[in-house]
Amino acid sequence: MRMAETADLRRNTLWMISGHGVSLAFQAAYFILIGRTLGSHEYGAFVGVVALVNVLSQFSSLGMEMILVRDISRTRELFAAAWGNALEISACGFAILLAVAMLIGHFTLKQELQRLIPFVALSDALFGKLVQLASRAFQGAGLLSQTARLTALTNISRAAFALCLFLGATFVHLHADALLWTRIYWLSSLMTAIVAFASVTRLLGWPVFGRISMRVLIDGFSFSLSSSSISVYNDIDKTFLVSAGQLYAAGIYSAAYRIIDVASVPIYAIYTAATPRFFREGERGIGDVSILANRLLRRTVPYGIAAAVLLFVGSPLLPYLFGPSFRGSVDALRWLCLLPLIRGLHYAWGTTITGSSSQWYRTAMQLGAAVANLTLNALLIPRWSWRGAAIASLLTDAGLAAASWIVVQYLRAKENAQEKIAVSQVV
Repeated sequence: MRMAETADLRRNTLWMISGHGVSLAFQAAYFILIGRTLGSHEYGAFVGVVALVNVLSQFSSLGMEMILVRDISRTRELFAAAWGNALEISACGFAILLAVAMLIGHFTLKQELQRLIPFVALSDALFGKLVQLASRAFQGAGLLSQTARLTALTNISRAAFALCLFLGATFVHLHADALLWTRIYWLSSLMTAIVAFASVTRLLGWPVFGRISMRVLIDGFSFSLSSSSISVYNDIDKTFLVSAGQLYAAGIYSAAYRIIDVASVPIYAIYTAATPRFFREGERGIGDVSILANRLLRRTVPYGIAAAVLLFVGSPLLPYLFGPSFRGSVDALRWLCLLPLIRGLHYAWGTTITGSSSQWYRTAMQLGAAVANLTLNALLIPRWSWRGAAIASLLTDAGLAAASWIVVQYLRAKENAQEKIAVSQVV
């Protein structure tokens, strides 16, 4: 059984890496086209609004994407009900999210930036969320090839629409700004969402809508708190920079951060492929999950080190890719180059905690990381601009990795103590 599961994990990992490889190529094309079309100032405005919506969108589905993975990976027959719950909650959550985003934007963003919110919300919090739910459904069902295809399709669609804007700005002399791009951007998510829903229906079946249990809501809320916390310490610094009027700083910092996200994709792909296995191993105990995590760390740590070196050395290429207005991204990328390595550590230990049915520990840590990151950004950005944001990101991710390792050791010690008590009672 273990050999078969190991073979499945390798096959799924290859699917995710190959899918993410295609996705990376189109994601890079998308970043380059949008960077050259909008310039650092307008790109910073766009990313700042996207960051705000992304933080809130983690609550719009109430964590149902992870409930899908957990339930389907353990019992395939739970798909229809879990899929129906996810769609129902996400549709209601979008309406609430849009109202909250507009309210926050009214007090934190300039009026011209507030007009971006509805289009970004449609793209990322409604249609993008549907694509994410579909991907998670396939992930839980073990159909990682479909997950990889949807991941690639998302970036293919965005790159295609970005190319249209680039050609329009170059040859038709359209005035390409953040508002025009957001009015186009949501259409790419709509097209991908249609394909995603059709694929899930064809391969897994139709949703079943019914009463949602309180246990599911509580578990989902834990996952949504966790996801929102991740979004806070990954993205909210861009919103801080934009709300402070530092659009150029937001642009160059966001471009560097997107390169970090791209470099982190192979690590993320490995843990995405392994997540169903983490949940299954977690039913046996955290000891078995830790063995799996340590095996994956032997792959991701060398990659993280190599990525840091390549990012530092290759950073001068950014102005040639995105355009001369992104010259400041060179220093920003050098500041952030260790993040893929650090992320690999807290992905491993964090997924170990999640898989062992101890998600609330991870949620508490990530909430703490989000609060710490918000505090650091509020203190450092007014003084040091994007450098303050970079310091906050590095400290937050490093602290989260350390805390995750400590919690894993605590849970292992607790499990070992319980096993000793059980053995002594039998004897």
